[in-house]
Amino acid sequence: MLFFTLKKYKVYLAIAAESIALSLCQRHGRIFNRLRRFFSIKIVRNAGATVNLTGTIDNDTDILIVNHQSMTDIFILEEVIGNDVRFVGRTGIMDKWPISGIVERVGHITVDQQDKRAIIKLLKDVRACKGKKVIIFPEGTRSQSGSIGTFEGGTKLVVEKLKLKAQPIVIKNILSVYDESAKTANSGVVEVEALPAIIVAEGWYDKTYQDMLHVFEQQ
Repeated sequence: MLFFTLKKYKVYLAIAAESIALSLCQRHGRIFNRLRRFFSIKIVRNAGATVNLTGTIDNDTDILIVNHQSMTDIFILEEVIGNDVRFVGRTGIMDKWPISGIVERVGHITVDQQDKRAIIKLLKDVRACKGKKVIIFPEGTRSQSGSIGTFEGGTKLVVEKLKLKAQPIVIKNILSVYDESAKTANSGVVEVEALPAIIVAEGWYDKTYQDMLHVFEQQ
């Protein structure tokens, strides 16, 4: 428990430091981007993780469909992909400081799941991110069950309506390294596997779920 508490303190301290640092420099300027990169890696290391990417993330991918288990997923993905990404996250988490400071300065997308017009805003915000990779968590929230949760319908709608090139990514074993729910922490390698880009055809969303689940269960 003490080891976890120390790691959690270091993780949140680094997140707070990034929020403050980004607020003090020009958005998406050279210093801003360097700080964002520095803190993404720092946060992951403070959680006790190093990252290994298997597979290739296509340069022309519009949206990455990723399973979600931990707050550190965001920073793990920034480490392997780089700064030119925008995350889709729900209010209630993304609008609380210090995370909110990073969200606002970077321009990540927030969704209020209680708002009936949320899908309209999501489509508009994702469309505005043209030229950047958007990362979306189709489960809608973190899954700490040891598996990948059921996919909600929003991701399917966004991909099909906006005719986006989508690619699945599976994050494995993060909870064996840093698990806020169980309050356990170790040091280890987080495996990130990029699957081939999706061919959008009848049944593609269910197939994507099954493909990601299969890869996840191989850990």
